[in-house]
Formats: sequence, structure tokens, C-alpha cells
Amino acid sequence: MPPNPFLGLWQRRSIQFDRSAADTSQAVLWIQAETHFADVRQVPFGGPLTPDRYREMDWRSRFDADLLGFAGTFSWAADDATCGTCTWRHALALTPRLWPDTSRYEWLDADTFLERGTCADDDGTDHPFVEHWCRIHPGPVAVWSIAQGDLRGQALTAGDWAVVVHQWRPASASPIRDRETLAAFSATAWRHKRGTWQPQFGTETCLGSPPRWTPQDFDRGAIAAPGIAPACPPLGAEVN
Repeated sequence: MPPNPFLGLWQRRSIQFDRSAADTSQAVLWIQAETHFADVRQVPFGGPLTPDRYREMDWRSRFDADLLGFAGTFSWAADDATCGTCTWRHALALTPRLWPDTSRYEWLDADTFLERGTCADDDGTDHPFVEHWCRIHPGPVAVWSIAQGDLRGQALTAGDWAVVVHQWRPASASPIRDRETLAAFSATAWRHKRGTWQPQFGTETCLGSPPRWTPQDFDRGAIAAPGIAPACPPLGAEVN
């Protein structure tokens, strides 16, 4: 199989729903390795996100809340040289999905593509959306994974950027029913500046839960310490 053409660090330029005006206000970073990925998005609303608030949101706001941060595995299938299908499987997410996230893609050039998908509203009506993505770093990409009890995490780095996503809740917990489970999640974009990793944006602003695992941890090798077992793939095993 040919190398994954989506390798690297991506920034979303815009998102457009129902052929309305393109929205460029939300910062979004996605790092893609050969099979693993991590995605984090700037919180587009003010104030804390609670289960009660989530239930009261309209479908469009809930779409943004569901995708504040997520990580897992990725696959793609090409129809021809410019078009095909992408599938993201959300192993870690603020509101975990039981189904894959599948969209169509269309390459505009080697480092720019359009993603086309749909989102259902509260009445079950599908709303088409288009996301415009631009690659801002080609890699290589390094992947770290962690599993310790109820803690699961995935981190990817490309250039001087990192996206770290993790959750610490039982797999059986419902983030909608359980008041604590929304806060048991963290997704953060980091950038290495002036000799240290610095957070840029993430879920702490709406969940109030600071990251439990940061890029400094794998810089120091702390996540390989006794008591923290790397998940599959092993720590540092995947570099694309």
C-alpha cells in the first residue's frame, strides 16, 4: 500500500455548513501519522461545558463540543488521484462515538484538500459541511501512547508542534449521564518555543481540567517510568 498522503501537521482554514459563509474563527490542529492521529480545536464558546449545558445545546454547538479533541486510528481509500474516503476512529474523545467518522476528500494540491461530510441535527436532518485543510509541516511524525488503569492517552509531534489527548474514566462511563466524565478529558495543542513546550489552546478553558500528561513528560522520558505502561504502539515505536 502506498504511504499515507495525509502524513504531517494540518491546520484547518475554514468550515462551511449548508453552503453558508465559511467560518474561519476556530483554530484547529490535526497531526497525522501512518495509522494514528490526534486533533484539537479551540473552544468556540465561553464558559464551562457541563453535561446540563451540553444537553441544552443546539445541534451546531454540540457538533463543536463533540470535536473539541479526539484521537485514535485513521485509514483512507483513494478512488482516483484526487478523491477518496477518510475514516477516523475515535478511541479517545470528549463524547466517545460508537461509529467511525467518515468523510470524502478532494485534493486541491499536494498540501491542501477539502473534506466533505454531514452532521445530523436534532430532527435527524443531515447538514453537509466542507472543511478546508492545509498541511503546514510534512513530518516526520512521532507517536506516543499510554494506558494505565482508567487513563488512556495519545500524543503526536511534528516539528515544534504537539497534540496531546487523554482521558481518565472507565470505558463504561457515559459522558452525558455522569457529571464527572466530561471533566475527565483533556486535549491540548502545544508548541515548543524558547526551549520549552507551551500550551496554545485546548479544553482546559471550558472543562477546567488541566492536562495530566504534557510533552515535557515524554521529553524527560517520564511516561516510560515504572507504573506507566505504554499502549500499542509501544512508546516511540511509530515514527512516520
